[in-house]
Amino acid sequence: MSPLKSQFKTYIHLIKIQLIAKLTYRTHFFMVSVEYLLIIAVSYFLWKAILAHHRSIEGFTLKDMVTYVAVAGVFRFILNELSGCFWGEMQHQFQSGDLIMNLIKPIRYQVLLSCRALGGVLFQIVFRVIPTLVFWAFIVELTPPYHSALFLLSWILGAGIFAGMAFLVGLVTFFMESSTGVNIAVRTLTEIFSGTLIPLVMFPSWLVPIIKYLPFRFIFFQPIQIYFGHLDLQPALIAIGIQLLWLIGLFSAGNLLFQVITKRLTIQGG
Repeated sequence: MSPLKSQFKTYIHLIKIQLIAKLTYRTHFFMVSVEYLLIIAVSYFLWKAILAHHRSIEGFTLKDMVTYVAVAGVFRFILNELSGCFWGEMQHQFQSGDLIMNLIKPIRYQVLLSCRALGGVLFQIVFRVIPTLVFWAFIVELTPPYHSALFLLSWILGAGIFAGMAFLVGLVTFFMESSTGVNIAVRTLTEIFSGTLIPLVMFPSWLVPIIKYLPFRFIFFQPIQIYFGHLDLQPALIAIGIQLLWLIGLFSAGNLLFQVITKRLTIQGG
């Protein structure tokens, strides 16, 4: 068997293990699903009340906002999974000592985490994202995507950007006794500045230039703009290109910091 084929089989095996592990926690799966459905429902009724006397706000009609809330709600499944698979798992391994065991495995640590994260994300898509969207499509009328292929690509890159941030945060928390505060802060900033709570066009004008130079908006708001067709083809392709640059930059920075940390662990370990 060729080395490349052997590596590929290893990656598939890791993804399968994560999928099986997720299926064992049925009660947790059900409770979290209900929680997110309630969040989406509350957001729906909130925007319905806000838009009761307006045809649209900043270009978003009630139908658009219902779709926005539904897509943002299911995207939180992905963000929650990635945060757990990266900084949550990394902090646990560091505190328990399992990190050293994972470092000596014949597979790069970043790849190991990424395979587990991919398995978790696939679980979320199959058992939460698709059923939730189908459920809401039966209840309310959703706006169909304007650029389906570009939106899907941008959505994947947005999730990748968050994964890169989560990996960096996980590495930074190696130097802390507790990562809870940092994790909550980063997750809150992501929720606000990625646009999963409210569209960024509704933010105060003085805040928009600041958000422009941060990676958060490329996690969700840029993909959802492509979804609604608020970006023409050329601006959409430029936005996807910028997403790709952020993705490469974040994982490159994470790789450099990881090398520094592993050298430090090696020196301290003798």
